[in-house]
Parts: sequence; C-alpha cells; structure tokens
Amino acid sequence: MSDTPKRTYPHGSTVEPVYTSGPHLDPGFRAKPWWIMIQEHTVEKEFAANDWAINRLDHGASGLLFYVNSDHYLPRVLRDIKLSYINIGLVVEGSGPDVMEALLHHAHDDGNSIDGLQGFINIDPVEIAARTGVWHEEKMYDLGEISRLAPSQFKYMCCNANFFGACGASAATQLGLAAAHLDFYLDAFGEVGYSQYWLALTSGTHLFEEIAKHRGIRLLWARLLEEYELPPTHLELYSETSTMHQTAYDEHSNLLRATSAAFGAIVGGADSVQIRPYNSLTKDADPEGERLALNQHYILAYESYLDRVEDPAAGSHFIETKTEELCTEAWSMLQEIRALGGIVEALRHGWVQDKLDAEVQAAIPEKFLGVNIFPEISQVLPADLQLKPLKLRSEHQAAHNDKEIEPLIPVRWAANLELERSLKESSK
Repeated sequence: MSDTPKRTYPHGSTVEPVYTSGPHLDPGFRAKPWWIMIQEHTVEKEFAANDWAINRLDHGASGLLFYVNSDHYLPRVLRDIKLSYINIGLVVEGSGPDVMEALLHHAHDDGNSIDGLQGFINIDPVEIAARTGVWHEEKMYDLGEISRLAPSQFKYMCCNANFFGACGASAATQLGLAAAHLDFYLDAFGEVGYSQYWLALTSGTHLFEEIAKHRGIRLLWARLLEEYELPPTHLELYSETSTMHQTAYDEHSNLLRATSAAFGAIVGGADSVQIRPYNSLTKDADPEGERLALNQHYILAYESYLDRVEDPAAGSHFIETKTEELCTEAWSMLQEIRALGGIVEALRHGWVQDKLDAEVQAAIPEKFLGVNIFPEISQVLPADLQLKPLKLRSEHQAAHNDKEIEPLIPVRWAANLELERSLKESSK
C-alpha cells in the first residue's frame, strides 16, 4: 500500500500512486545555463568577422568559434569584445603558436586578465591526418610550444572526435575512437597539459544514445587517467549538432533534428554546444538561420528548464545501462587500436577506414522526412546547389592512393535520396 497521498487534479480525477515514496533528495540547481551557446564563423575579412561577432553577442551567444589562419590580424577580429565575459574558440590553419601569442598580446593590451581567458585553440594532428591523409609531425611540436604559452583555464590539447562522427561512426565507435584519440596524447605528452584537454563530439538524432554517449566519454576519460596514474581532472566537452542528418529538401525539418540532437548533448553534460543553422546546406552565414539556432538554445534553457537542473539524466536506469554498454564496447575497441600501435597506426593500416565503411554501408537510410516521406512536392532547390551522392570507398581510395593515410569520408545520410529525387524531378 502506498504511503504517498492521493492527488486530485482540477478536473476532479483522483490518482492513486503506484509506488511508495522514497528518501527525498534535493536536486542540484544552477542560476544560469551550464552550457556555452556557441556560434562559428570562418574569417575572411577581419572587420566583417568582427561585425558578425558583435551581432551574435548582441543576440545572446556566450561563445564564439572562429576559423582563422596565422595571417589574420586577430585584434581586428576581436575589437570591442570583452574576452573575460565569453568563451573564445580558435580553429587554426597555419601556425598555432603564432595565433596563441596574438591572442595573449591582444588580451593583455585590451586590459583582460590572461589567466581569466576561457576557451580553446584547435590544433589536432590526428584529425588533420584522418581528414587529409598526411601526418604532420610538426603539429605535435606546435602543441608542445602552446603548452608553454596557454594560460591555465585555456584548453589546447584538442581531440576532434567529431570528425569521426561526421564520417558515419556509430555512438560506440565514436566513443572508442575518442578514447584512442585521448590515449594517443596522454601517451605522447604524459602529465603535460593533461588538465587542459578538450574533446569534440557530434550529436545526432538518436536521443537516448546521444545522452549516454556524452556521459560515457567522462567515464572513459576517468579510466584513462587512472591507467596513467594522473589525478582526476575535468575534460572540457564540446558538442555540435551533426551535419549528417541535415537535408536540403524541406530544410525547416532540420530545426527538429538539431533540437533533438542538442537536447541529447545538453542532458549528456556537454560544456559547450553548437547548434548548426537549419539552412547551413544552402546558405553561408545566414542571419535568420543563426538567429533560429540561438533561439533553439533559449527554448531548451529558458522554456524547457534544462538550464536549472544539475544533471537531468541522473538516476535513470535505462540511461546508466546504455552508458555502460557503450563504454564497454568503446573500451574493447581501444584495446584493439592499442594492439595496432595506437590511433595513428590504426589509420595507416586502414583499420579505422574499414570500420567506418562497414558501419556506413549498414546504416544508409531508405527514408528521410521531407525528402521521400511527406515531401513538399513544389519545392525547388537553389540552382547553385550541387547535390552529390555518398562517395564510394573504392573511388575515394583510387583518388588518394598517393597518401600515406587514406582520408576518411564525411557522410550526409540524405545525399543519395536527394540526388535521386532531384534527377526524377529534372527529367519531368
């Protein structure tokens, strides 16, 4: 018999509780959203990038991610931006140490506390090798140089496991490759910079799996630190909604997919989240798409109250079980990769490529909302949009047989279906 009192609702119905009350635990609450709301921009002209940044901050973004090269004049990009109030991310093409020094000089000259700088710089030799097929040993030296420059709150040991996600990795495989990625740097650098790691994941539309995946990487990180006999420290976790699930047809449906993906990342405990604009396939740096992307954050925070509870998924037997399953599979994959000599050698041997190709071939969907399910028949795609099919591995290998590493192939699940529909419509 329940000791919890019956509840009577305004319409008059009375509900008998199905189980007894347990010990009451006060949940942890926060005064503001715990995740940083990120938006990104590729810098072409410094003053234009600065105008964009000011506009995004005025609309509520709490983090900015710039794609820069070492030739850009950073003070122009960051003019009138108080770095102590935001999270700044820099994805670097060229010399990372030069960009890091430029950031520090600008912060000092602008009256900001160097030690108070928060954000990250992205230089990832493993991701570069997986993307381009070339191993750049000098990038490892760049990381060593940045370790001398970076202030204590600024993250620089970056693991772009999001690229594996963009290439079709399942949740367990993305976790396994992420763990191998972290393992590679811990083995190479030891305790140097171990408190300044950050890791990027993609978040897709399988909600509970994404929650478990984001929670799981923390468990794997803790286990790795135990193996290397290093004290526990926080792993900064950045997540971005996956481009794999975006469609060019009925692009407003991407709002639904991205909201689900962001929900999974946030509940899973991501420190910063980037929601890609719904129309990023058809438009570059579109103000409407960026505004709606921020509004998705705000709805999740201020209307769905994800900003208030410390750990929304805590205590869920289903989520905990799923997390354990993913971590067990990921840890087993890490051991396979270690046996090959680490993740770089696994890339050189084609092990990673084989794994992802098999998963992609097994996961290619037959239906996609807005493309071939309840399509908007009258929709015409922009004339300059080039639809391309999923790239066949055999063709990709032939085009890159001169590389020491076969580059991984990014995936967009709707590509074949959209091309098929487009060809049918153009033939009418």
